Amino acid sequence: MKTLDTVIRSRRDTEIPVTIVETDRTPCRLLICAHGFKANRTEDGRFLQVAQTLAEDGITSIMMGFPGCDVSTEDFLNYSLSSCMDDIDACYEYMKKNYEIDPDHVGMIGYSMGGRLTALYIRKHTEIRCIGIWAGACYDGFGGDSFLGVKTDAMRNEAKEKGYCDFYNIFDDTYIKLSRQLIEDMESRSPIEGLKEYTGSAIVVHGDQDITVPYEHAHDTYASLIHAEDRKLVTVAGADHGFGAWDDHPELSKQLTDSTIAYFKEHLCGN
Repeated sequence: MKTLDTVIRSRRDTEIPVTIVETDRTPCRLLICAHGFKANRTEDGRFLQVAQTLAEDGITSIMMGFPGCDVSTEDFLNYSLSSCMDDIDACYEYMKKNYEIDPDHVGMIGYSMGGRLTALYIRKHTEIRCIGIWAGACYDGFGGDSFLGVKTDAMRNEAKEKGYCDFYNIFDDTYIKLSRQLIEDMESRSPIEGLKEYTGSAIVVHGDQDITVPYEHAHDTYASLIHAEDRKLVTVAGADHGFGAWDDHPELSKQLTDSTIAYFKEHLCGN
């Protein structure tokens, strides 16, 4: 097993920071990891833990930092579902070009907004046969009356006028600019439809104390997987949106990663 930090050129001709965990198996299976809103590419090491363990079973993984997140040098104004999907595509193409990938064993994990990206991505990449949705923001639309605690009507109006809205980011206590493109993407693209069409295997993991993406969305996500070959819902009791990373409860993150590893060992490695 080898862990490599590098960069990949995006379609915007910018650098996408990536971490690749390689396996010795040839051809290798592939796992794509999509982080959440304003998060880092390893999701505080949780993606890395999953990747390093699954490398023992012949899976090579790639984790990428989206525009304005992680150590990306891009402005966060470039963060939208469209740009993130483009970056996933660029990374996927890089992996297929530089590694011998088994096309029948491709999986994907998404955390929070990354879960939304996963639900959208599998709609056009039906070869992805195993997915993990961690606290997934897989609801349709921008977020009802509010997005992360801010009234959405005011945000829409400001973004329509200026091309962005000023937004207080609760995750790192900073003010950022949220692009009109992100809002429009969220309102025009349906993750629920992607889940309804999906025919592979899926594990949905959510904390029952999550108020950022409320726990009921886990049941909606699970219920939407109507054609899935296999589906599993795991509730992490006592966990909020950070699965213990925000309040020093590593045992909650361990439940998250252990359940995901076991599922992918069975459904990505074992078929």
